[in-house]
Amino acid sequence: MRLLTPERSLFEGPVEAVIVPGENGQLGVLAGHTKLVTTLVPGVVRYVASGQTHQVAASGGFAEVSPGGVTILADTAEPPQEIDRQRAERSRQEALQALAKRAELDEKEVSRLEARLARALNRLKVADSAR
Repeated sequence: MRLLTPERSLFEGPVEAVIVPGENGQLGVLAGHTKLVTTLVPGVVRYVASGQTHQVAASGGFAEVSPGGVTILADTAEPPQEIDRQRAERSRQEALQALAKRAELDEKEVSRLEARLARALNRLKVADSAR
């Protein structure tokens, strides 16, 4: 499996399983899976390498499954140890406060705030998984 962002490679190596957050729900991939390409939504990418489960907060992107393995091209991806929990919590609170005034916002701003909230919740979930 390869887990890449535009800035860096987070992981490259053999894995026993991969679970990615796709548009239609969680997608689990084991050896021998059929070829496919799926869009990733903000969520947790999980993979098992050498018997150990790893989690990464991803903000979206694509995953390609081929006979050679899985390639995940994430817009952003952060392992738990890189997440600033206080910053993520602050972002969550700010998004919730702004969304409380939903009636005053246009549709584009509501969508932007909902995406911000989803990213913050995802980052908090991954950060808390390492505790």
